[in-house]
Amino acid sequence: MLLFLLFMFCVVEHSVETDEISCNGLLFDHVYYDREVLLENLGRPYNLVMHKFSATLFFSHTVQKGTEVDFEIMTYDLNKNITSVVEGVPGGYAIAYDPGNDDIYVGGHDGIYKYNFLTKSAEFFAEEGKSIWGLFIRKNFYYIEYPTQKLHVYIDDKFVQVAEAVNIEVDNFFTTKRFDVYFSNKTALYKVDRISRSPLMLNDDIVVRQIIEDSFGDIYIGGNSGIYVEDKPYNRIRKVANIDNLFGMTFDENDHIIYSDKNAIYRLIPSNNSNACKSLLPPDIENTRQGFEAI
Repeated sequence: MLLFLLFMFCVVEHSVETDEISCNGLLFDHVYYDREVLLENLGRPYNLVMHKFSATLFFSHTVQKGTEVDFEIMTYDLNKNITSVVEGVPGGYAIAYDPGNDDIYVGGHDGIYKYNFLTKSAEFFAEEGKSIWGLFIRKNFYYIEYPTQKLHVYIDDKFVQVAEAVNIEVDNFFTTKRFDVYFSNKTALYKVDRISRSPLMLNDDIVVRQIIEDSFGDIYIGGNSGIYVEDKPYNRIRKVANIDNLFGMTFDENDHIIYSDKNAIYRLIPSNNSNACKSLLPPDIENTRQGFEAI
Protein backbone atom coordinates (compact mmCIF):
# COMPACT_ATOMS: atom_id res chain seq x y z
CA MET A 1 0.00 0.00 0.00
CA LEU A 2 2.81 2.40 0.87
CA LEU A 3 4.55 1.71 -2.45
CA PHE A 4 1.29 2.35 -4.28
CA LEU A 5 0.82 5.73 -2.57
CA LEU A 6 4.41 6.72 -3.34
CA PHE A 7 3.89 5.78 -6.98
CA MET A 8 0.69 7.86 -7.21
CA PHE A 9 2.44 10.85 -5.60
CA CYS A 10 5.20 10.71 -8.21
CA VAL A 11 2.67 10.52 -11.07
CA VAL A 12 0.70 13.49 -9.75
CA GLU A 13 3.86 15.52 -9.13
CA HIS A 14 5.09 14.82 -12.66
CA SER A 15 1.68 15.78 -14.08
CA VAL A 16 1.69 19.10 -12.21
CA GLU A 17 5.19 19.91 -13.42
CA THR A 18 4.19 19.07 -17.02
CA ASP A 19 1.14 21.33 -16.80
CA GLU A 20 3.30 24.22 -15.65
CA ILE A 21 5.43 24.12 -18.79
CA SER A 22 4.60 27.12 -20.96
CA CYS A 23 5.48 26.56 -24.61
CA ASN A 24 4.94 30.07 -25.93
CA GLY A 25 8.37 30.34 -27.53
CA LEU A 26 9.66 29.80 -31.05
CA LEU A 27 11.31 27.09 -33.10
CA PHE A 28 14.53 28.44 -34.57
CA ASP A 29 16.32 26.14 -37.02
CA HIS A 30 14.43 23.17 -35.51
CA VAL A 31 15.45 24.05 -31.93
CA TYR A 32 12.89 25.39 -29.44
CA TYR A 33 13.68 28.66 -27.61
CA ASP A 34 11.71 30.49 -24.93
CA ARG A 35 10.52 33.92 -25.99
CA GLU A 36 11.06 36.82 -23.59
CA VAL A 37 8.97 39.94 -24.17
CA LEU A 38 11.23 42.99 -23.84
CA LEU A 39 8.87 45.79 -24.93
CA GLU A 40 5.24 46.00 -25.98
CA ASN A 41 2.78 48.54 -27.38
CA LEU A 42 5.16 49.86 -30.03
CA GLY A 43 4.48 50.86 -33.61
CA ARG A 44 6.42 48.64 -36.01
CA PRO A 45 9.87 48.63 -34.38
CA TYR A 46 12.44 48.91 -37.20
CA ASN A 47 16.24 48.91 -37.39
CA LEU A 48 17.18 47.11 -34.20
CA VAL A 49 20.82 47.81 -33.26
CA MET A 50 22.50 46.55 -30.08
CA HIS A 51 25.25 48.50 -28.31
CA LYS A 52 26.66 45.51 -26.47
CA PHE A 53 29.07 47.33 -24.13
CA SER A 54 26.26 49.29 -22.50
CA ALA A 55 23.56 46.62 -23.01
CA THR A 56 21.49 49.25 -24.82
CA LEU A 57 19.10 48.41 -27.64
CA PHE A 58 18.43 51.17 -30.19
CA PHE A 59 15.38 51.00 -32.44
CA SER A 60 13.02 53.18 -34.46
CA HIS A 61 9.24 52.96 -34.37
CA THR A 62 6.22 54.85 -35.63
CA VAL A 63 4.47 57.49 -33.53
CA GLN A 64 1.28 59.46 -34.05
CA LYS A 65 1.84 63.22 -34.29
CA GLY A 66 -1.51 64.89 -34.70
CA THR A 67 -3.05 63.54 -37.87
CA GLU A 68 0.28 62.29 -39.24
CA VAL A 69 2.46 59.27 -38.55
CA ASP A 70 6.17 59.88 -38.02
CA PHE A 71 9.21 58.01 -36.69
CA GLU A 72 11.29 58.36 -33.55
CA ILE A 73 14.33 56.54 -32.18
CA MET A 74 14.28 55.01 -28.72
CA THR A 75 16.76 53.22 -26.46
CA TYR A 76 16.12 50.34 -24.10
CA ASP A 77 18.57 49.47 -21.31
CA LEU A 78 18.33 45.69 -20.96
CA ASN A 79 20.00 45.71 -17.53
CA LYS A 80 17.90 48.48 -15.98
CA ASN A 81 14.71 47.90 -18.00
CA ILE A 82 14.52 51.60 -18.88
CA THR A 83 13.37 53.15 -22.17
CA SER A 84 13.98 56.69 -23.40
CA VAL A 85 13.51 58.72 -26.56
CA VAL A 86 16.61 59.94 -28.41
CA GLU A 87 16.04 63.68 -28.57
CA GLY A 88 17.17 65.94 -31.38
CA VAL A 89 16.49 63.71 -34.40
CA PRO A 90 13.33 64.75 -36.33
CA GLY A 91 11.77 61.66 -37.87
CA GLY A 92 14.48 59.42 -36.46
CA TYR A 93 14.59 56.20 -38.48
CA ALA A 94 18.10 55.00 -39.45
CA ILE A 95 20.58 53.57 -36.90
CA ALA A 96 24.13 52.23 -37.26
CA TYR A 97 26.91 51.04 -34.99
CA ASP A 98 30.51 52.06 -35.68
CA PRO A 99 32.57 49.09 -34.43
CA GLY A 100 35.88 50.86 -34.94
CA ASN A 101 35.06 53.68 -32.52
CA ASP A 102 32.20 52.16 -30.49
CA ASP A 103 29.83 54.93 -31.59
CA ILE A 104 26.17 55.01 -32.57
CA TYR A 105 24.92 57.17 -35.45
CA VAL A 106 21.29 57.88 -36.28
CA GLY A 107 19.45 59.54 -39.14
CA GLY A 108 16.12 61.16 -39.80
CA HIS A 109 14.40 63.81 -41.91
CA ASP A 110 17.24 66.30 -41.62
CA GLY A 111 20.59 64.54 -41.77
CA ILE A 112 22.91 62.27 -39.80
CA TYR A 113 23.53 62.60 -36.05
CA LYS A 114 25.97 61.07 -33.57
CA TYR A 115 24.56 59.73 -30.30
CA ASN A 116 26.01 61.13 -27.08
CA PHE A 117 25.93 58.49 -24.34
CA LEU A 118 26.48 61.10 -21.61
CA THR A 119 23.59 63.40 -22.52
CA LYS A 120 21.56 60.58 -24.10
CA SER A 121 20.77 62.83 -27.04
CA ALA A 122 21.97 63.21 -30.62
CA GLU A 123 24.35 65.83 -32.05
CA PHE A 124 24.36 66.83 -35.71
CA PHE A 125 27.09 65.21 -37.82
CA ALA A 126 26.50 65.68 -41.57
CA GLU A 127 24.13 65.91 -44.56
CA GLU A 128 21.86 68.70 -43.36
CA GLY A 129 18.54 68.70 -45.18
CA LYS A 130 18.93 65.13 -46.45
CA SER A 131 16.35 62.51 -45.46
CA ILE A 132 18.19 59.39 -44.27
CA TRP A 133 16.70 55.97 -44.99
CA GLY A 134 19.57 53.75 -43.86
CA LEU A 135 23.02 53.84 -42.25
CA PHE A 136 25.84 51.31 -42.17
CA ILE A 137 29.41 51.54 -40.88
CA ARG A 138 32.28 49.08 -41.26
CA LYS A 139 35.60 50.51 -42.40
CA ASN A 140 33.57 52.98 -44.50
CA PHE A 141 30.54 55.08 -43.54
CA TYR A 142 27.49 54.58 -45.81
CA TYR A 143 24.03 56.06 -45.93
CA ILE A 144 20.94 55.59 -48.10
CA GLU A 145 19.02 58.73 -49.06
CA TYR A 146 15.24 58.84 -49.16
CA PRO A 147 13.27 58.83 -51.47
CA THR A 148 15.89 58.27 -54.20
CA GLN A 149 17.27 55.18 -52.37
CA LYS A 150 20.77 56.13 -53.56
CA LEU A 151 23.77 54.78 -51.67
CA HIS A 152 26.44 57.24 -50.47
CA VAL A 153 29.86 56.73 -48.87
CA TYR A 154 32.02 59.07 -46.77
CA ILE A 155 35.28 59.88 -48.59
CA ASP A 156 37.67 62.83 -48.00
CA ASP A 157 35.41 64.48 -45.41
CA LYS A 158 32.29 64.37 -47.55
CA PHE A 159 29.63 61.96 -48.76
CA VAL A 160 29.49 60.96 -52.43
CA GLN A 161 27.40 58.44 -54.33
CA VAL A 162 28.88 54.95 -54.53
CA ALA A 163 30.07 54.67 -58.12
CA GLU A 164 29.06 51.01 -58.51
CA ALA A 165 25.51 51.76 -57.34
CA VAL A 166 24.70 54.98 -59.20
CA ASN A 167 21.98 53.28 -61.23
CA ILE A 168 20.74 51.01 -58.44
CA GLU A 169 18.12 51.66 -55.78
CA VAL A 170 19.09 50.29 -52.36
CA ASP A 171 16.75 49.61 -49.44
CA ASN A 172 19.13 47.58 -47.22
CA PHE A 173 22.93 47.55 -47.29
CA PHE A 174 25.39 45.41 -45.33
CA THR A 175 29.06 44.45 -45.54
CA THR A 176 30.46 41.49 -43.61
CA LYS A 177 33.66 41.17 -41.63
CA ARG A 178 35.12 39.57 -44.76
CA PHE A 179 33.84 42.55 -46.80
CA ASP A 180 31.30 40.62 -48.83
CA VAL A 181 28.41 42.98 -49.66
CA TYR A 182 24.69 42.28 -49.32
CA PHE A 183 21.97 44.64 -50.48
CA SER A 184 18.29 44.48 -51.26
CA ASN A 185 15.69 46.57 -53.02
CA LYS A 186 12.17 46.07 -54.33
CA THR A 187 13.52 43.66 -56.93
CA ALA A 188 15.52 41.11 -54.90
CA LEU A 189 18.20 40.29 -52.33
CA TYR A 190 21.72 40.35 -53.77
CA LYS A 191 25.25 39.39 -52.71
CA VAL A 192 28.46 40.89 -54.09
CA ASP A 193 31.39 38.57 -53.41
CA ARG A 194 34.56 40.41 -52.37
CA ILE A 195 36.62 38.51 -54.97
CA SER A 196 34.39 38.41 -58.05
CA ARG A 197 32.72 41.79 -57.34
CA SER A 198 29.73 40.63 -59.39
CA PRO A 199 26.21 40.84 -57.91
CA LEU A 200 24.41 37.52 -57.48
CA MET A 201 20.70 37.31 -56.76
CA LEU A 202 19.98 35.20 -53.67
CA ASN A 203 16.20 35.57 -53.59
CA ASP A 204 13.47 37.58 -55.29
CA ASP A 205 10.48 36.56 -53.15
CA ILE A 206 10.98 37.92 -49.64
CA VAL A 207 10.69 41.51 -48.44
CA VAL A 208 13.98 42.17 -46.61
CA ARG A 209 13.64 44.18 -43.40
CA GLN A 210 17.17 43.86 -41.94
CA ILE A 211 20.48 42.06 -42.54
CA ILE A 212 22.77 41.18 -39.59
CA GLU A 213 25.84 39.09 -38.76
CA ASP A 214 26.58 37.03 -35.64
CA SER A 215 29.94 36.75 -33.87
CA PHE A 216 30.81 33.68 -35.98
CA GLY A 217 30.39 35.55 -39.27
CA ASP A 218 27.09 33.91 -40.24
CA ILE A 219 24.64 36.15 -42.10
CA TYR A 220 20.97 36.38 -41.07
CA ILE A 221 18.28 38.02 -43.18
CA GLY A 222 15.14 39.29 -41.51
CA GLY A 223 12.22 39.04 -43.92
CA ASN A 224 8.60 40.03 -43.56
CA SER A 225 7.63 36.42 -42.84
CA GLY A 226 10.61 35.13 -40.86
CA ILE A 227 14.36 34.72 -40.48
CA TYR A 228 16.67 33.28 -43.12
CA VAL A 229 20.33 32.31 -43.31
CA GLU A 230 22.55 32.18 -46.33
CA ASP A 231 22.98 28.66 -47.70
CA LYS A 232 26.48 29.55 -48.87
CA PRO A 233 27.47 26.59 -51.03
CA TYR A 234 24.38 27.02 -53.21
CA ASN A 235 23.95 30.81 -53.50
CA ARG A 236 20.53 30.82 -51.92
CA ILE A 237 18.87 31.42 -48.56
CA ARG A 238 17.27 28.99 -46.11
CA LYS A 239 14.40 29.81 -43.78
CA VAL A 240 15.10 29.02 -40.12
CA ALA A 241 12.12 30.61 -38.33
CA ASN A 242 8.54 31.55 -39.11
CA ILE A 243 7.64 34.99 -37.75
CA ASP A 244 4.66 36.93 -39.06
CA ASN A 245 5.34 40.60 -39.75
CA LEU A 246 8.97 40.64 -38.65
CA PHE A 247 10.32 44.22 -38.75
CA GLY A 248 13.82 44.10 -37.25
CA MET A 249 16.43 41.91 -35.59
CA THR A 250 19.81 42.01 -33.86
CA PHE A 251 21.95 40.02 -31.39
CA ASP A 252 22.59 40.74 -27.72
CA GLU A 253 26.01 40.37 -26.08
CA ASN A 254 25.46 36.60 -25.76
CA ASP A 255 24.43 36.15 -29.39
CA HIS A 256 20.78 35.67 -28.41
CA ILE A 257 18.49 36.86 -31.17
CA ILE A 258 16.35 39.91 -30.48
CA TYR A 259 13.58 40.54 -33.00
CA SER A 260 10.46 42.63 -33.43
CA ASP A 261 7.03 42.18 -34.93
CA LYS A 262 4.48 44.91 -35.62
CA ASN A 263 4.02 45.95 -31.98
CA ALA A 264 6.61 44.31 -29.70
CA ILE A 265 10.27 43.33 -29.27
CA TYR A 266 11.30 39.87 -28.08
CA ARG A 267 14.44 37.94 -27.16
CA LEU A 268 14.98 34.23 -27.78
CA ILE A 269 16.72 32.42 -24.93
CA PRO A 270 17.68 28.75 -24.50
CA SER A 271 14.87 26.73 -22.92
CA ASN A 272 15.00 24.10 -20.18
CA ASN A 273 11.96 22.50 -21.82
CA SER A 274 13.23 22.45 -25.38
CA ASN A 275 12.43 18.82 -26.19
CA ALA A 276 9.04 18.81 -24.47
CA CYS A 277 7.90 22.02 -26.16
CA LYS A 278 9.25 21.04 -29.56
CA SER A 279 7.09 17.92 -29.53
CA LEU A 280 3.97 20.01 -28.79
CA LEU A 281 4.49 22.56 -31.57
CA PRO A 282 3.95 22.11 -35.32
CA PRO A 283 7.04 21.95 -37.54
CA ASP A 284 8.69 25.36 -37.75
CA ILE A 285 9.68 25.32 -41.41
CA GLU A 286 9.38 23.15 -44.45
CA ASN A 287 12.49 21.37 -45.56
CA THR A 288 12.92 23.68 -48.55
CA ARG A 289 15.32 26.39 -49.61
CA GLN A 290 14.78 29.57 -51.54
CA GLY A 291 17.00 30.96 -54.26
CA PHE A 292 19.11 29.37 -56.97
CA GLU A 293 19.12 25.61 -57.11
CA ALA A 294 22.49 23.89 -56.86
CA ILE A 295 24.20 23.45 -60.19
